[in-house]
Amino acid sequence: MFMVPPPRDSSLKGGPAIHALPLFPRLLYRHRTIRPGGPAQSRSRRRTLMRCWLTGLFALTLAALVVPIGAGAQGKDTITVALPSHAPTLDPHMHFERVGVLVNINMFDSLLHRSAKLEFEPSLAVSWKALSDTMWEFKLRKGVKFHDGSIMTAEDVKFSFDRVLEPGQEKKKSPQYGNVRAIKEVKIVDPDTIHLITDKPFPLLLERLVYFGIVPKKHIEKVGEEAFGSTATVGTGPWKLVEWKRDQHIRLEAFDQHWRGKPAFRYVVFRAIPEVATAVAELKTGGVDIIRNVNADLMPDLKSHPQTRISTTPILRVHYISLDMRSAPFDKKAARQAANYAIDKQAMIQKMMAGLGKQVATVVQPAAFGFDPSVAPYSYDAKKAKELLAQAGYPNGVDITLHSAAVDWRPHFEALGQMLTEVGLRTTVKMWDPGPAWNKFFQAEGKATNGQYGSWGNYSVFDADAVLHPLYHTEPGGWIGKHYARVEGLDKLIDEARSSIDQAKRKRIYAEIQRMIREEAPSVFLWTQNDTLGISKKVAYEARPDEWLWLFAAKPAN
Repeated sequence: MFMVPPPRDSSLKGGPAIHALPLFPRLLYRHRTIRPGGPAQSRSRRRTLMRCWLTGLFALTLAALVVPIGAGAQGKDTITVALPSHAPTLDPHMHFERVGVLVNINMFDSLLHRSAKLEFEPSLAVSWKALSDTMWEFKLRKGVKFHDGSIMTAEDVKFSFDRVLEPGQEKKKSPQYGNVRAIKEVKIVDPDTIHLITDKPFPLLLERLVYFGIVPKKHIEKVGEEAFGSTATVGTGPWKLVEWKRDQHIRLEAFDQHWRGKPAFRYVVFRAIPEVATAVAELKTGGVDIIRNVNADLMPDLKSHPQTRISTTPILRVHYISLDMRSAPFDKKAARQAANYAIDKQAMIQKMMAGLGKQVATVVQPAAFGFDPSVAPYSYDAKKAKELLAQAGYPNGVDITLHSAAVDWRPHFEALGQMLTEVGLRTTVKMWDPGPAWNKFFQAEGKATNGQYGSWGNYSVFDADAVLHPLYHTEPGGWIGKHYARVEGLDKLIDEARSSIDQAKRKRIYAEIQRMIREEAPSVFLWTQNDTLGISKKVAYEARPDEWLWLFAAKPAN
């Protein structure tokens, strides 16, 4: 029997765990407890994958019947993008969420830009050079205007870095701190020249600068940081803010005085649509032009539909479950290894991702510098997982709770919980709204969870440091690692690799790190994914390997 689910709870407070329905998983619920039992247990993994497939099909059918009136009403001068959510702020320095990055890169410029071929290009800096191992010089573009009409100056560049680095402050408030923490000082040489000075040699400096938006000093001092992140957001990018209705849409308008010239589309709209199936229905009816993370079961329909197409490419994004090594049961290595053996990654990649992914041995992606192909992934071995769990002191299994804010990967999260449950890690999965939830379950209620399912896109930095530092470093800047990871000696190795300009040495260190974390298993290592976009045939645009939505490159198809 099918039951209509209750209204979705949008609060951040966790409610009681709820049990799965006989046929359809309760996709709109926040919390689920997955329990084994009965004769269906031996077939539960196959049923889990099938239920997730049916969920997408069922939700797509419902969504097609309930498309909002006027959803397709948009002019030819407007491009509309569906995102699963909005970041909690439009301030590029005060969040680290991909949904926010995709908005920010179209509103703010950085010193450097990166082409679709992953080559550095001039942006707010017209040239750059290394003066020593720890000093870089950047020549600034003259006459660049912010959206309020003021001219960008070297003072704005220095201010942008200083508000993130917060010299003298022990506790840093910006989630972007880890990206630029190697910078010790920003010096203004003259109105058109700045020097960036690092505390040690930092080989990733240019990569880190590609996504670091420059913000207006005087404007922020005038309106305040809260208004700057919501109603008075001002950058130098191709589009300026018109309106932000939280959890509904962000509307941007082309900035007529942008130094690159005018984009092809005058307006950009980012709509918050949490369910992929609903976004697919909107794409087919003209309500949106681009959607992300198209599920495998929905791809054939978009490929055959007369108004839509698929664009897909491998990206850096790696999926994992961070395990809390501070408390039971994952303070025991055997329990962490058991969780790794419990997951049939290949089955999930093939059945739930249309084969558009690659199993990984650790969180270091094949496309990243430092990747070691000799480190073997964990195989799927339920028997071994149960044996290891018994060795860890849990012969009868143990109850665990996992959190996630990856709303567009909910079916995968539920399938992971089912597989863990099958080997004795009886899993309650809790899905949170993105945004404030990150700080909520990392800093406060994170103490009551055993782990977190998520994905990491390296800020599109093609280097092992960009995933190892945030996920495993325990000092400030290790935004996930400081809450969960406790691997002896790992911090030192990460610091050593990120402060050397000897690439051969760095590669050796990263190989050692990958062997170490594969053995210690601070995470369940899952897979990398493709960036799979559903695109209206009215729009000329293709997915990029850095996972950006750089809409300045988008054009009408005819």
